[in-house]
Amino acid sequence: MKAEEKKFYDFIMDRTKADHQEDMKHLLAELMERRSTNKLDKMYLMSVVPRALSYLDPDSVNEVKKVVSEFSAKL
Repeated sequence: MKAEEKKFYDFIMDRTKADHQEDMKHLLAELMERRSTNKLDKMYLMSVVPRALSYLDPDSVNEVKKVVSEFSAKL
C-alpha cells in the first residue's frame, strides 16, 4: 500500500463505527485492489458509496465525503 493510500485508509478507518470495522476493511481492500488493477471507476464508486457511508460514524460523514471526493478526483 502506497503512503497516500495508507493515509486514506487510516483516515476512513478512524471514522468507521466500531461494529463495522471489518466490513470497512474488506470494502477498502477491494477499492485498493481495483485501483491497482485499473478497474476502479466512478460507476463502481457510486455503487459502493451508500454501503460505505452506512459504516461511518454519522458525525464524520460530511468530512469523509469531502476527502473521498478529492481522492477520487485523482483517478
